[in-house]
Amino acid sequence: MSTFALAGLVALVSFAVVPWVVLARRIGGAASPRLLATAHLVVLLGWGVLPAAFFWCLGQGLAGISSVASGSLCHGCLGLPGSGWRLAGYGLAAAALAPLAWQSWRVATSVRRAELVGLVEYRADQRKQASGGTVWVVPSEDPAAYALGVLRPRAVVTTGLLSILDPLEGQAVCEHEVAHVRFGHPRLLLVGAIVARSYGFLSPVRRSWDALGRELEAAADDEAVRIVGTGPLLSALARVGLAQLDAAASFGDPAHIRYRIRRLEGPRHASLRANATVTALAGMLTAVLAWSLCSFLVRSPEPAGMVGCALLAGAVGLRPVWAWRDPVVQPRSVGPPGGPSSR
Repeated sequence: MSTFALAGLVALVSFAVVPWVVLARRIGGAASPRLLATAHLVVLLGWGVLPAAFFWCLGQGLAGISSVASGSLCHGCLGLPGSGWRLAGYGLAAAALAPLAWQSWRVATSVRRAELVGLVEYRADQRKQASGGTVWVVPSEDPAAYALGVLRPRAVVTTGLLSILDPLEGQAVCEHEVAHVRFGHPRLLLVGAIVARSYGFLSPVRRSWDALGRELEAAADDEAVRIVGTGPLLSALARVGLAQLDAAASFGDPAHIRYRIRRLEGPRHASLRANATVTALAGMLTAVLAWSLCSFLVRSPEPAGMVGCALLAGAVGLRPVWAWRDPVVQPRSVGPPGGPSSR
């Protein structure tokens, strides 16, 4: 087996083991949710790239071995000439990428349809939040709150949801959704969904996909708590949990809501040791992902190319730990969530 293929196999094993390490209670229960989301996102990115990279590198390696063996007593022992193994590697890599291409089209289509159906701009009301973000309030009796979009992600709540919450609870929910947009969560979830739908039959992918959504929700909760306080958000989640009992209401995985409530009820001081562990694991996986990406694009990546691949992998994989801008937090208000309309 070639060095590239062997390294790819080691990378696959690493990306299979890390989700269990990160989800361990001593780490997953004590680290920052934004760091945990980063680790799980990098795992998902790795599983999106590594299978194709592994097959491509394996084909290149077997082609090289076959070429060397062609002049020795081992002529024909690999069954195919070098060009045959190379084409086989290309074919398997393309087969590994095919589900990603198909699911990318399906996810993009479904999101676009949801944007057109769920957000009717000429009827929605834009409301500025204390953090500086904007929430679209859609007149609908169905209680719902979500952040959605590809090119222009938007935070959306319905009047049906705000009607079952008091003003501070509504403000907490709005700030939660605005935080999703500010941290780029809608796009990150789309990337994760593509990999999860393509390779969801793999246990590490399923676990990281579930944990990614849970930790992104927790990260948005932290922002809402920072602006509005713990009490309003906790009571809002309790009301949402009750509304979830209605078959017409859907606020995501009920297990995630229970996790968020338990987290808000307990201490939320992140452990420095847990943060350092998750940061080291995420950094290691990002480096492996960058190397695999470069090896997939160029057989012998140069140092300059490695820097480019590292920047590309880091820009996506480390996105949960930074925001576009620091919000300007205004004094807490006891008025209606969002304040006056911008229209």
